[in-house]
Amino acid sequence: MLDKDFEELEKKFKPMIFHVMKRLNIYQNKDEFYQIGCIALWEAALRFDKNKGKFSSFAYSYIAGRMKTELTKQGLQKKYHDLVREIADCREDYLEDFSFLYTHSIIESLSPLLTYNQLKWLKGYCLYEKAPTEIAKEESTSVVAVKAWRRDALKKLRSHQIKERLK
Repeated sequence: MLDKDFEELEKKFKPMIFHVMKRLNIYQNKDEFYQIGCIALWEAALRFDKNKGKFSSFAYSYIAGRMKTELTKQGLQKKYHDLVREIADCREDYLEDFSFLYTHSIIESLSPLLTYNQLKWLKGYCLYEKAPTEIAKEESTSVVAVKAWRRDALKKLRSHQIKERLK
């Protein structure tokens, strides 16, 4: 498709792109989503098969699909960053009792995902600000073992985040 052809196509379908944005309640990052809509329109024009229906219907679903995918991606990134921030916040020196209990309840909610030793590391690190050497000493094990607990716990937590995103 030539650039001139696409400019005409964009002009014609600009109201549709804005309609999809409005329908999906997109009020932030409008320029970004308009760009996503234009790219989706371009791809729809390249993939369209005249034998399978009207282009406008195909373009609409293609644009809406791309925008929904981006909204989901951004929402999941926010969720993930919020969880990371919560875990990092539990390290603050000025934890109040309530936030300690809140953080403790978050960790407890993650406990079914982790082994007993991985949970020991997570609690020691987040709740009590302990380094792997301190945890190893308390548990009468090696620092290498505690670091392995940490590595495996983080891997499981990341995997859980990915699975939550797909739901």
